[in-house]
Amino acid sequence: MKLIYIDESGDTIPLSQGGSKYFTLTACIIDENDRQKIEVDFRSIKYEFYKNPDIEFKSNFIRYANPDIPEHNSPLKLHSRERYNDLESNLTQFLKNIPVCLVSVVIDKEYYWQQYPSQNPYDAAYMFLLERIQLELKDKKSLGIVIIDPRDGRVEKHFIGDALEKLHHHMRFDKSPGIAYTATPNIVERLLYSDSSNTIGIQIADIYCYPVFHIFEYDKMADEYWRFHDITLPKLRVCNNKVDGYGLKVFSDKTKKDLTSRPSFDGRDAKPHDQLDDNTK
Repeated sequence: MKLIYIDESGDTIPLSQGGSKYFTLTACIIDENDRQKIEVDFRSIKYEFYKNPDIEFKSNFIRYANPDIPEHNSPLKLHSRERYNDLESNLTQFLKNIPVCLVSVVIDKEYYWQQYPSQNPYDAAYMFLLERIQLELKDKKSLGIVIIDPRDGRVEKHFIGDALEKLHHHMRFDKSPGIAYTATPNIVERLLYSDSSNTIGIQIADIYCYPVFHIFEYDKMADEYWRFHDITLPKLRVCNNKVDGYGLKVFSDKTKKDLTSRPSFDGRDAKPHDQLDDNTK
């Protein structure tokens, strides 16, 4: 059985209201036999630096824990640059070593709303994501359970609502009128909700998700943002030696990026973290 944890970066707010240009949804697929050790190792990092194995780790909390970025608050704020570097190094090695598979979907919101002005890009991203998760489950001859944070939004979080649950259910069993998608029979159970603060899998998905969002939102190439190049990219699902369309689905085609610099996993140490490319991003 695979446990599939999903989280988002960006938002579904209209651009005219200050919303992000892109919306990203990422699934972190973990085998049930690996989950316990992953949780134990994750909790040990939390305890080492915060003496609290239950503290919530999120991508923005970690980036702004950097004491060189005082203008941004974080519940994980550290006051020693040396300890912050240690945290980054430990967490990076953890994320590079754990046996997970990632699938990510990026929606160009402006382009999407030009074609579908009344529809929510969250639903489209989820549909694309579930189709690719199904392919991974089929390849591994496994079933999977999907767990997602029920809240959506950048500032004021709100409950995702019933539309996503209905889409999830229809994709497992039948067709919805007017919607074309690939069925996902390897996904069992209805959509399960769990707050990220209580779920290590969703916290890990969040940390992997942000770098995908970052390279699109700030128009960077794969090797221009170390969190993407070193941490997330090596974990994206590959089929026929390709990430595009398998581990990463981008809507629209004009938004796609060249990911040919995808590194092979070799257990390298994290890059130095003296750059401040997370300061406002």
